[in-house]
Amino acid sequence: MDVANSGEPDPAATAARPSGARRWLHILGAVVVAVVLPVAVAWMVAGQLGAQAVFLGVLLGVTGAKIGGTHRMLYLAPVTGAAAGLGALTAYDWWWAVLLAVSGAIAGAGVGFGWLAPLLMPAVAATFAIPASSGTDALISGIMTTLGVGYGIVIARRFGAAPVVAGDRRSPALAAVVATVFAVALGAAAALGVALGWTEPFWVPESIIVCVLYIAVGKRERIRGKAIGTAVGVAAALPVAILVPSTWVTSAIATAAAIAAFTLTSRYWLMYGLYTFALVLALAAPGQVATEAEHRGFEILAGIAILAIGLAAVHAIGNHLRQRSPQPELAPSSHPDVARTDHD
Repeated sequence: MDVANSGEPDPAATAARPSGARRWLHILGAVVVAVVLPVAVAWMVAGQLGAQAVFLGVLLGVTGAKIGGTHRMLYLAPVTGAAAGLGALTAYDWWWAVLLAVSGAIAGAGVGFGWLAPLLMPAVAATFAIPASSGTDALISGIMTTLGVGYGIVIARRFGAAPVVAGDRRSPALAAVVATVFAVALGAAAALGVALGWTEPFWVPESIIVCVLYIAVGKRERIRGKAIGTAVGVAAALPVAILVPSTWVTSAIATAAAIAAFTLTSRYWLMYGLYTFALVLALAAPGQVATEAEHRGFEILAGIAILAIGLAAVHAIGNHLRQRSPQPELAPSSHPDVARTDHD
């Protein structure tokens, strides 16, 4: 007789399935070990600058290892640290715009050998640079970011990240086009913020990098969700701007929206709308919610618009190249890195 179908709960299955409280304890423990611990140590060693750099490095290490593999991200750890240090030294002036253009060219060229996704991590490090008042502070920022990347790689490996995640490989001619367009797009996005004197000019290139990442991992449809979510989040912030609640109430609303966003990952436009709404409320000065919403909405949508123009250019030039010299593209599985194992 099949006892499992008798309606009685299976004690073994019940014991193997952790309770909700236990799952939350596991999540809390992972956050403490992966984020709180390294940031606290960095704060004791290098102050707020070191803590911010390590936090950024951990995020980039985990993300890069997940989308590109732990081995590839290990090679890129010092490059990411160098990008963070140079970004800290140049933030946020015209040299910063040049740095982003160079990082965009390098990342775009990576599509020629399947490294586009992990090469976006140095570009992110340069984009979200922590302004440094001296060369020493910039050096500290670069070193601590590198250490954070290394720690993030360890965490990602612990949670099952593959040694190598091979990306699409395109022809050298198309890779050159992508590198050029990506460099122009990132450089123009950064220059826009610098020219207008924005205090947080990184939101425009951030939108471009995130959308390119979606394309690299095969989730192009999220670009549309990001645009819709941004518009929804900005619109949702307007009633808060009109009502002008207290700082505590605004913080509580932002926190609730951020938590709700994490529970709606299956509906990306709604998740991103809640994220944008929470971000606007969190970053806005008292009584400046409308101004913050206007800035964030314009910056993010401007980045998406610049990328859309760039993608149209890449598509047109790519079609022209295929018509002139048709040749089969290299499949991801043809890359020799795919054969690597954990023992490499």
